[in-house]
Amino acid sequence: MKHCFMFLLGIFLSATLCGQNYSSEVVFLQQQGNTLTVRALGISEKKKEAANMALKSAFYTLFYTGVDGVNKGNPMISTAKPDYDRRFFDENRYSVFVKDYTITEGPEKQGKQYRCTVEMTILFDALQKDLNRNKVQTNLGMAVGTPNSQVSLPTVTVVPYTREDEDIRAILDHNQMLSYAVSKMTSEFSSRGYKTKDFLAQLKRAKRNDVLTAGTQSDAVTKMIQNMGADIIVTAKVMTTTDTRRQSEVSLELTATEFQTAGNLASATFQSGKYVTTDTIKLTDYALKKVKDEFFTKLQASFNDIVKNGREMAIQMVLAKSITDWDFDQPLPDGSASFKTVLEDWLQVHALNGVYDMSRSNDKVIDMSVQVPIWDEAQGRAYTISRFSTELKSFLDEKLGGEYVASVVTMGQGLTVTIK
Repeated sequence: MKHCFMFLLGIFLSATLCGQNYSSEVVFLQQQGNTLTVRALGISEKKKEAANMALKSAFYTLFYTGVDGVNKGNPMISTAKPDYDRRFFDENRYSVFVKDYTITEGPEKQGKQYRCTVEMTILFDALQKDLNRNKVQTNLGMAVGTPNSQVSLPTVTVVPYTREDEDIRAILDHNQMLSYAVSKMTSEFSSRGYKTKDFLAQLKRAKRNDVLTAGTQSDAVTKMIQNMGADIIVTAKVMTTTDTRRQSEVSLELTATEFQTAGNLASATFQSGKYVTTDTIKLTDYALKKVKDEFFTKLQASFNDIVKNGREMAIQMVLAKSITDWDFDQPLPDGSASFKTVLEDWLQVHALNGVYDMSRSNDKVIDMSVQVPIWDEAQGRAYTISRFSTELKSFLDEKLGGEYVASVVTMGQGLTVTIK
C-alpha cells in the first residue's frame, strides 16, 4: 500500500507540473558575470500568483524551449528529470536562483486570467551547477560563452506522409486530418523556439502546375522540400480506425530525420483514444495533445550528437583510363610534394575533429572515409555535402595545376572523384 501511495503521489505531482500554464514569452536582456537578466510573462487565474508564474515560466522556458541570446537559443535541459522538476517548480526551489525581480506590468486581468510581466535577475552560474550536481542531462557541453560551446536549434519542416501513387492535392483538399496535423506540429515547433519552414504554405504558393497536380510524389515536390533549407524533416502520418462498436481512434506517427543523411533522429506514435464520433479533426487534436516533451528532447539530443560527431562520407577517387602518364603514388604535377601527402594534409584540416581514413588505396584508386560536419558553427548554418564537394574540387584543381581536371559527382551520401 505504501508503494502504491507513493506511485500515485508521483503521478499526481507530475500531472500538476504538466498542467501548469507556463508562458514562453521570455526575452533576454543581459548577461553579466554570473547572472542573467530576462523579462518574462506570467499567466494565472489568481492575481497573487501571476508574478510567481512569470518567474517559473522564465525557468521553464530556459530549461525546455530556449531563449534567444542564452545558450545560443538552445534549451538548457536535453532530457527531462521529473523528480528534479517537481522539486524545482512545485516545492519552489526556483526561488533560490532568483537574485531579485521587479514587476513591470500588471497584474492585469484579461478574460478569466491575470497577466503579469517581470524583469528578473537569475543566478545563472549557480543554476548550471545545480543541474550538474543533480545529474540532469543538459545541452551545456562547455562553459557558457566559450567558442563553439553549443549548436543552434535546427530549422524544421513538417511534411505530410504520402504514398508514391498519391496525388499531392489530397493533402490540401481531401485529407483534412493530415493538413491539420502538419499545421499544428509546425506551430508546436515554432512555439518551442525552432525555426520552421511551412510546407503547406509553400505548396499553396507554388505556381508550377506540376507541383499541385502531379499524380506521384514528384521530383518537383521533392525539389521544393530541398529548397526550403531545413535541417530536419518531420513526417506526419495520420490514420483512423473504427471498431465494431463504432468507436474511432486516430493514430499520429511522427518521424524526424536529418535532411542530408536521412538518418532517424526521433520517432513516436501517439493515439487519440477511442471515442464514438465521426469528428476526425477533434480526434487528431486529441492525438496531437499526447505529443510529449520527450519527443522534442530526444530529437534535439540526437541532432546535437550528429552535430558533435558529424557524419561519415565515403569518397572514391579514381583515375580515368585516358591517364597513363601519372598516378596517385607520384608527386604533384609540379613536383613540389607527394600527392597523397598533400591530400592527407587537406583532409586533416577539413575532416571533423581530423577524423579520416585513406588506408584503402593504391596507385589508381583511393578509397577514403571522412567525418564531415553537418553544421557550420561560424556561419550558423548547415554544412552541405555540395559545399564539401566544391571545396574538394577547388583543392584538387589548384594542386593538379590544370594538367588534370577533377570531376566530382555526389552519389547519395558519398562522392566519386574522377581525375581526367
